[in-house]
Amino acid sequence: MSIITGLPLFWRDGAQVDAPIVTVLRQRFDLSPLDSPLVLENSPAKTLLLAQPRAFSMDELVALNGWIGRGGKALVLADPELRWPMDLPLGDRRRPPAVTLLAAMIEYWGVRLTPPSAGEKRHFLGDGRVLTVYSASGFEDAGPECRIVGRGLVARCMVGKGSVTIVADADLIDDRLWLADAAASLEPGQWTADTPQFVAEALGATLPAGRRWVRSGDALVNAVRWAVLVGIFWAALGTVFFRRRGAAPLDLSSPRPARPTPFKEG
Repeated sequence: MSIITGLPLFWRDGAQVDAPIVTVLRQRFDLSPLDSPLVLENSPAKTLLLAQPRAFSMDELVALNGWIGRGGKALVLADPELRWPMDLPLGDRRRPPAVTLLAAMIEYWGVRLTPPSAGEKRHFLGDGRVLTVYSASGFEDAGPECRIVGRGLVARCMVGKGSVTIVADADLIDDRLWLADAAASLEPGQWTADTPQFVAEALGATLPAGRRWVRSGDALVNAVRWAVLVGIFWAALGTVFFRRRGAAPLDLSSPRPARPTPFKEG
């Protein structure tokens, strides 16, 4: 699998270090970081993670679209308002783009990004999985080759013989939004969202199933309320049952006639 990104997924503080999401993906893929779509044609990879990349030239955009159209599978993380924490100063070329530079390409594929919503949010995809996103956007005006899924966060488009899955957020792969302990990225028990499973599945692999999540505080209150009602019902039913067992049994049989007294003559 190839990765083209402007995010610090392979370095930190000037040293070559894998981000936790890369550590997880290495369990399913042979990863090859690339700098440009122009080299995709000579790459053996059949899948591509394109995460908030730098600006592409027209030739690079043509190469990207052509590679997908010939049968490639791509996951595109396009963030219209990136909030990834960075220590680098503004204007440093190593910083990822603050806004996605793929909006025109995405619209060419057949769907349009909507304005972002502010703040961190637990976004339920509608299939039981949840992603933690930050200032995420959504999609609208899907063309005939695209469909919008994941309750508006995800678009899936056919491009020639290939396919592209587009997510309107890139912050979601920041380990601070899906991992409780950065040193335990390979332990599913430390995952606080279904981000690893979602990313791997979009690229054609599978990971262990995630947890069942509480959708909101109201959902938790309703679940507790139903649990209490069910408990009261079974307690009442048990009380009635044991009272009936403890009561004296009723004798509903007909009384026997008295035996006649023998008559003696005499």
